[in-house]
Amino acid sequence: MTNHKYFKTILLSAAIVTMGFCFTACDDDDPILPGTGIETAQWSAVNDADLKGQTLIYEFEAPASWTALSNEEWCEVLTPSGYQGKSSLRMKVEPNDGKLGRSAEVSVQIDGYAEPCVLIIRQGEGVVEKGEGRFRDINQWTLDIMSDYYLWNENIPDILLDHSLDYDLFLAQILDGVAENDDANHDDGLWDNGERVSYYSNIQSNAPLSRATGESYNDAGLAIQATILGPNDDDPCGFTVMFVTPGTAAEEAGVHRGDFITKVNNIPVTQNNYSQLGNSLLNGNVTVDLNSVKFNNGVATITNRVPSVMIAKSSYIDPAIYKSTVVTAANGKKIGYLLYMNFHMDYDSQLLQVFNQFKAEGIDELVIDLRYNNGGHVLSSTVLGTLVAGQSHQGQTYLRTTYNSARTAAGEVGVYNIGEAANPETANGYDKISQAIDSSLDLKRVYVIGTRITASASELLINGLRGLDIDVRLVGTTTQGKNCGMEGWQKRAGNYTFTLYPITFYCENAKGFRDYAEGFKPDFEYDDTNIYPGDFGTMEDQLSGIALTWAATGNKPSFESTGSRASTGIYVLKPTNEMKSQFTRNMGGSRTIVKAM
Repeated sequence: MTNHKYFKTILLSAAIVTMGFCFTACDDDDPILPGTGIETAQWSAVNDADLKGQTLIYEFEAPASWTALSNEEWCEVLTPSGYQGKSSLRMKVEPNDGKLGRSAEVSVQIDGYAEPCVLIIRQGEGVVEKGEGRFRDINQWTLDIMSDYYLWNENIPDILLDHSLDYDLFLAQILDGVAENDDANHDDGLWDNGERVSYYSNIQSNAPLSRATGESYNDAGLAIQATILGPNDDDPCGFTVMFVTPGTAAEEAGVHRGDFITKVNNIPVTQNNYSQLGNSLLNGNVTVDLNSVKFNNGVATITNRVPSVMIAKSSYIDPAIYKSTVVTAANGKKIGYLLYMNFHMDYDSQLLQVFNQFKAEGIDELVIDLRYNNGGHVLSSTVLGTLVAGQSHQGQTYLRTTYNSARTAAGEVGVYNIGEAANPETANGYDKISQAIDSSLDLKRVYVIGTRITASASELLINGLRGLDIDVRLVGTTTQGKNCGMEGWQKRAGNYTFTLYPITFYCENAKGFRDYAEGFKPDFEYDDTNIYPGDFGTMEDQLSGIALTWAATGNKPSFESTGSRASTGIYVLKPTNEMKSQFTRNMGGSRTIVKAM
C-alpha cells in the first residue's frame, strides 16, 4: 500500500530544490523539523550583485526565529537575526576590485529546522568585465602584438585579462600582469625611491597623453619654475624662466632664460597664488613684468628689464635644436655647443647643417647639452653618433638591439652602424646616416650635459660612443636609466588612430654593454636645481660653465657641487603638473619607425 503522505513530501522537496531550496527527511527519533522551513522568499538560488558594490534586501516568511551568516567578509550580513513572520534579509556587498568573479554563501537557519537555507551571492562570473567594451578589437590587436613582440612576453598567455576595458587600461593590465611575475619587466618604466612612476610602454589615440617634437602646440612656449629669491618667506617670489621655445610668442616678446617674472596681469606672484598664475602664464595671453637677477654674496638684486610685456597664446612647432654656437675660450680653443631637446628625424637635415658649421669653424671640442632630452628616434641617435665618431669608426657597431627569447631564437637581431644607411627599420636604408660621415668631426672625446630627464636615445648616444672607446665626459646628475627601446605599430579603427609603443628590445653597444638601468653616473656631479639659471652655452649657466671649462683646459674642474639653498639664496617651490609637463612633454624613448597595420 502506498504511503501517500510520504509521497507528497517527496514531491514538495523536489519542487523546492528546483527553486534553490533544500529539505531533508526527518529522523523518527529527532524532534527537529525537516528541511529549511522557508517556503516563500524573494531570493533565488544564485543572486547577482553589482561589481561596484551594493546593499541587497530580500523579503521572506520565517516560521520561527532565525539567524543568518555569510562565509565571506566582502558580503556582510546586516540582519544577523530575526523573528517569526515577515522578515528582511539585508546584505552589504563590497566592490569587486579583483580580476575574477567571486561568490559567497549566505546561510539562513530557522530555529527548530534541520537544514539552513543557503543562497549564493555572486559578483561577476569568470574574468570580471568592468569596462564598456568599446575597444575589444583594439584590445585584441594590442594583445596580439604584446604576445609576439613585448620584451618580457613569456607569461602574457597566463594573465587574466578584461577585454571590456578602455585601450589604455587594457595595456596597463598586461604590463601589471607581467610585473606581478617576479617583476620581470622591471626595466620597462621610470622608478623613484623603489616605486614605479610609470611604464615606458604606451598606447596613444587621437587624443594622446603626450605630444612629440615636431607636433603643434598652442600656448605661450616657455618653461618656468616658481622661485623665492632668498631664504625667507618674505623674500621676492616669482617665476624663473628656464627656457623659451624658438619661434614662439614668448620669444617674440623678448623673454629669455634667466628672466624673473614678478607680476602676471599686474598681480604680484606670491606663495599663495603661484599655482594659478603659473598655469595662466604657461597658457599665454597674459601681461608680465620681466626682471633681471644678480647675486652678490647670496643676496639677490632685481632690476626691472621690460615692464608690462604681452605674451600671446600662439600655435607653434616644437623643434629639436634649440641652440648651436661656437665658444672661443681664453686659450683660443674653439668649443662647439649644441642644445638638443629631442631626437627627431624631421630635424636630421638641420643637425647635419649644424655640424657642417662646426666643421667649417674648426672646433676643437664639443659640448652636447641633453639635460632636457628624454629620447626619440633611434635613427636620429645614429646620425648624431656618426657626426661625433666620424670616418675612423665608419662601419663599426653603434647599437645592437636584442629582442625577446622567441625572436632571438629565430635569429632576429638589429644592428645600426656608424656611417651606414642600412638599418633594421627601413628597407632602403636611411641616407642621413651615410651623409653624416661627410659632416662628421672624428672626435676622440665629447662633453655631455645630462640630468634625470636625460633618457633613452640620449643614453643610447652615451653608451654607443663609449662602445667605440670615445671618451664621453658626463656633467650634471645621474641620467634616467632607460636601456631599452620601443617599436611602434599603428592601426586605424573607424575615425580613430591607435599607436602602440611597447618595449621590445634592449640597447647594447659594440662591447655588448646594456646594464645601465640605474642610469649613467656623471663624471662631474652637479645638481643645479637650486642654482639661478644663466643663458645656455655660456659661463653664466652652471652646467654649461663646468663643461666649457673642462673642454677648454682639458682638466676636470676642481670645485664640487653645492646647490644648497643657503649658498645660492634661491628656493624652488613645488611645481604644478602643468609646470612639470613643459620639461617632459616630448614623447621619450628609443623609438623605431611606426609600422602601419
